[in-house]
Amino acid sequence: MKNANSLPKIYLPMSADLFHIGHLRAIRQCAKKGEVIVGLLSDRVLKNYKGDCIIPFSQRKEILEAIPEVSKIIKQNELNPIKYLKGIDYIASGDGWEEDELKAIKKMKVKLLDIEYCQLQSTTEIKAKIYR
Repeated sequence: MKNANSLPKIYLPMSADLFHIGHLRAIRQCAKKGEVIVGLLSDRVLKNYKGDCIIPFSQRKEILEAIPEVSKIIKQNELNPIKYLKGIDYIASGDGWEEDELKAIKKMKVKLLDIEYCQLQSTTEIKAKIYR
């Protein structure tokens, strides 16, 4: 295996609430391109973005730490990941980009990495089934 320091750094922002196969596949897709750094949304950001989180940050982080493809986890205290991209080569997304994000990302000279969105699962759909 190559030295992790020589691999491109891939930043993958995620909530990872109710960790499912889509999260794992996103991580694995990124790992094929380089070193995976997860920007894990804080509980506050996640609540404002998608509603109450089911799994608290500390436990979501512990789950991600158990995945060998994840080299580092950064607590992301804002929804917009821009301030976390210093030293990053690629930022990954499976569900598209906001126009303001695109402009800021391009200014930072970080490349976009579109990953395949998993149609099998989504945290929002899982929560909807639970709350029926």
